[in-house]
This record gives sequence, C-alpha cells and structure tokens, in this order.
Amino acid sequence: MLARPFLYTLLTLWALLSLFPLAWMFLTAFEKPELIRSTALLPVSSWSDLGLENFQILWKHAQMTRWFVNTVLVCVAATVLHVLFDAMAGYAFARKEFAGKSLIFWLVLGTMMIPGQVLIVPLFLLMRNFGLIDTLAAVILPSLSSPFGIFMMRQFMRNLPRDLLDAARIDGCSEFGIFWRIVVPISAPAMATLGIFVFMSTWNAFLWPLVVLFSAENYTLSVGLATLQGKHTIDYGLLMAGATVTALPMILAFLFMSRFVVRGLSAGAVKG
Repeated sequence: MLARPFLYTLLTLWALLSLFPLAWMFLTAFEKPELIRSTALLPVSSWSDLGLENFQILWKHAQMTRWFVNTVLVCVAATVLHVLFDAMAGYAFARKEFAGKSLIFWLVLGTMMIPGQVLIVPLFLLMRNFGLIDTLAAVILPSLSSPFGIFMMRQFMRNLPRDLLDAARIDGCSEFGIFWRIVVPISAPAMATLGIFVFMSTWNAFLWPLVVLFSAENYTLSVGLATLQGKHTIDYGLLMAGATVTALPMILAFLFMSRFVVRGLSAGAVKG
C-alpha cells in the first residue's frame, strides 16, 4: 500500500527537479535587468521584480523577427518535404518489388551508424559547389530525408491492406494516385508523428546552421541566440528572453501534439 504513494512522491520530486531549469529561464527572462546580477538561487523574490524590459531590448536591438521568420521557413519547408520523401521511400520499400530492395534498405539503415559530425565537411563542400552557402536552402536540403523516417514509414506501410491497393489498380488508378489518394490518408497518423519529430529537430538545430550561415540576416533562432553572448560578459536577461521566445513554440507543440505522437506510434501496432 505504501509503494504507490512513495512512487508518486518520488516522481513528483523528479518532475519538479526537471522543471526547475525551465522555470529559472522564464523567471530570469521576465526579471528586471538591474536585478539579474543577483546570485540568488531563485532570481525573483516578488512580483514587483518582473517586467518586460528584456523582451523590449531583445526585439529592439536584435534581429529576432528576421531570425524567427527564417526558422519558421526552414522548419516548414524541411518538415513537409522530409515527410513526403520519407513516405514515398517507405511505400516503395514496403509495397513495391524491385531488384536489391532488401540490400538497399539495409544500406539505408546502415547509414544511421555514421555520426552526423562526419558528414559536415562533405555537405559543406557540396553546398559550396552548388553556390548555396549562406542561404536558407543550405539548411533545408540536408534535412529532406532520414534513415529513421524511411524506416518508420516503411514499418507502418507494411500493415496496409494489400487487397485495397490491388483493388485500386484494377479500377485503373495509377501508382501515384494510389499513393496520394489511399496510402497518404491511411498513413496520416504516422506522417504526423514523423512531422512533429522533424519540426522539433529542425527548430532546435544549431551546428549545421552555424556552419553554413554567415550573415546575421540569414541566421535561425538557435544561431542568432548564440550571438547574444558577449566575449567577456553575458546578459543573462537578454539571453533568457531569447531562449524563452525560442522554447515556447516547442513547449506548446509538445503540449498540444503529444496525443498525436502516441496515436501515430501505436497506430501500426498489432492487437493480440
């Protein structure tokens, strides 16, 4: 009988401990600049310490609007194209027959063992040869597909009823029509789940945008926030305000879309 209350208490304490950095970020972002140099564990002692000065300075002196728009453009383009290409590849591996299908599929999965840092130099040289350095296209193009996404879509589409696809072929539907009119609607939960993963990963990406983007007007939020730190001093209020603006969309996306993630991950499960 005592095991459950003890477990709930332990989980509650762990949740509070995990949420403390997030709470500290929010409080510091709203704390008045003249009070931020305090070394107290809790940055705010009363409601009078709160204000919007940090956000006003952020939007006035930093190119936050441009960085926010750049990040949204990159995330939307990368997510839509990534999900589309992975769904097409997953459908081919799941329902089409062609020479070397299994070998190619396992080679695709094998690329997951290659560290992403190893690909930075080849990708940079490729983008340079295409003349795309310091453009948003250089950030988007390497994100158009992933072995994990192909594997996820292939595993889901293996459970699609073959009789339904054969009936569409008998009725004269083209392969693209079958994919677009039948496969995509049925696979919507898995595609939505993959889209959420891709969007969040692209939104938080830092290393690759830092490598290929040189101009401040082309920065994404993650790269732009890094420029808010001085060489010798750090304005924690300004930095935490920028981190709040960056983190808030992802927090809201997780809160509102988590049920779709669970539904998408369990949609292909086999009931016993």
